Amino acid sequence: MEKDILAKELKKILNSGKVYFGIKQAKKAIKRGEAKLIIYAKNFPERNEIEKWELPKIAFDGDGMELGAYCGKPFSVAVVTIVDEGESNILKMVK
Repeated sequence: MEKDILAKELKKILNSGKVYFGIKQAKKAIKRGEAKLIIYAKNFPERNEIEKWELPKIAFDGDGMELGAYCGKPFSVAVVTIVDEGESNILKMVK
């Protein structure tokens, strides 16, 4: 998925949906059955673990600082877990 499209969709999700940041929150959301989509940075050290999870994933073509900036955060974000996509169409775009 192109970065500009992902940026628009993330903005919609952050304004109208629900997300979790970080690997610990991702694992909890998966256990609870809440996670619908995982977006992870290319420099994330646990990529192999995420790639084994059986749910839709997007490998973000950028580092954690860039993903954090896309999410409006002033810090590195290695993993974003989409729980509610809100007004975004990102789930349709991934499937």
